[in-house]
Amino acid sequence: MLHSTIHGSGAPLLVFHGLFGSADNWSTLGKRWSTHFEVHLVDLRNHGRSPHFPTHSYSEMAMDALEYMRAHSLRSAHVLGHSMGGKVAMELACTSPESVRSLLVADIGPWAYPVHHAAIIKALQELNPSQYTQRKEAEMAFARSGLDAGTRLFLLKNLYWEGETLAWRINLQALAQHIEEVGKPLSAQAHFSGPCLFLRGAQSSYIPENAEPMLRQWFPHARLETIASAGHWLHADQPEQVFQAGLDFFSAVEAGLGGA
Repeated sequence: MLHSTIHGSGAPLLVFHGLFGSADNWSTLGKRWSTHFEVHLVDLRNHGRSPHFPTHSYSEMAMDALEYMRAHSLRSAHVLGHSMGGKVAMELACTSPESVRSLLVADIGPWAYPVHHAAIIKALQELNPSQYTQRKEAEMAFARSGLDAGTRLFLLKNLYWEGETLAWRINLQALAQHIEEVGKPLSAQAHFSGPCLFLRGAQSSYIPENAEPMLRQWFPHARLETIASAGHWLHADQPEQVFQAGLDFFSAVEAGLGGA
């Protein structure tokens, strides 16, 4: 079963991270939302402390999420997902709409995206963590990858001690083999009529500024809001804006206002 960290009490809120990330990426915001909701910070398959599988698809990840909800006796929940996690959240909402009370998608759309992670996968594959006896040595070697400092810092959060050996916590082999799955679109027939909010980073190209009519092909009640001065990792760039947008949206749904 998927690993999670749970904070607070109240109406359940599931949070799904992005590619190469983990539930820890949303820890600060999750703890803040937990004063109002029971927040489940979930590690998706092949990430964090969740099980490794040889396959990696959105249909499988949505089923993983549904099994997680059943195991925790959650009949329905608010669901938030960022990037890859946003695609998982959309898939869950469209295939099991009764399980999703509201949907918040952070900086990803339901359409197809070209594969653009080749440099990251190459850098991860070229570093063999087990050959280093100190974490600092591995970090210095990774600095030669050519990736920018912010990306390296994000990826190095996956480095951990497995006994006396360093290793990647992500299932790098499966992610590399199935990386094209990450960019696949939601089915053209997919549909979720519940409350839905999309957040886009003003400095990100993942969701165009005028995309709301396009989003409503899948999500007829979708609203699109822009997080100012934020890129794709909008929750890291502007945590206060994302916190308030999420709190207002989920609280409005709880109050019966449909997230309006």
